[in-house]
Amino acid sequence: MIKLKDLLMEGTYAPSDQAGATWIDNKWYPAHTKAVLNWVRSTEYIPLTPKAVERALGKKIPVRSFHITGPDGIEKMKNVIGKKKSISTFTRTHEDESLAKGRGVQTGMGGIICYVEGNLLGGKYLDFDTVLDKQGRRWVKAFHVFDKDPMIWRNELKRAKLDYDSIDDKMRKIDRKYHDLWIDKGEIDYNEYKELAKKEQGPVINKYVKDYIDLANKTLIKHKKLFKKSLINSDKNKSTAWWNELLVYNTKIIDIFVINRVLDKKSRHYKWTTQEELEKLLSQASGNKPITIGSPAQFRKWFKERKGQIDKRG
Repeated sequence: MIKLKDLLMEGTYAPSDQAGATWIDNKWYPAHTKAVLNWVRSTEYIPLTPKAVERALGKKIPVRSFHITGPDGIEKMKNVIGKKKSISTFTRTHEDESLAKGRGVQTGMGGIICYVEGNLLGGKYLDFDTVLDKQGRRWVKAFHVFDKDPMIWRNELKRAKLDYDSIDDKMRKIDRKYHDLWIDKGEIDYNEYKELAKKEQGPVINKYVKDYIDLANKTLIKHKKLFKKSLINSDKNKSTAWWNELLVYNTKIIDIFVINRVLDKKSRHYKWTTQEELEKLLSQASGNKPITIGSPAQFRKWFKERKGQIDKRG
């Protein structure tokens, strides 16, 4: 059961090594993480879950790719290994991008590059702005899922009466009922009005979120040919001025490259716990040489040896 407190979000500033991270319920989450209700209310996003994707595809698709994190992201990386939670990875980038230098997009200094294998949740030749909810589900704009046709998802929501206007009307009616007891009849005070309205709205929100996710899963299967065309069989390796994005779950680490600045004790970003945390992460690597330490230039050579591609200008 999704709890009401899990549907609310509060943001604040992130640590310097977690650029864009989000603060929810006294805990840091990756950049663009929001409570599930935020993505549902937008009505533009649908969740991509391993179970729904596997049902649509009828199989799992193995893939190898790269994920960049920083010292503060090691613990989170350990927590997704072998799990259904997906991570955003890449296999191709432009030489001018931070990824080509071993820096992350949302992890500040980056410097820890994991070569991973897992199953493909979806991918495109460019970063397609996927986002997370607090439970770790990956959300994607329906525009990207159904071959750039925004009406497919809008029509499904309208037929199911799950567009936000429908749920918003129910919420307003509940609020109005207790508002009238407070203002017009004086039977309750303001705090009671807010508490009673919130209590009655909670199950309505829970059902709305559940029905929304169920409909998204059914729509994915119903339009599986479009989904395959858009996010599975699309040209994920097409040249780009930025980088491609592959969503991977059941992730396993093959080996790791660490940019030497990460372990430089003279660096203002140095953390004395990094080496110990890296050793724990390396214990789960399957490659013959689990770690390589070197310069950004040496990283690029390592990256290309593993079939990573770096596009040049022109």
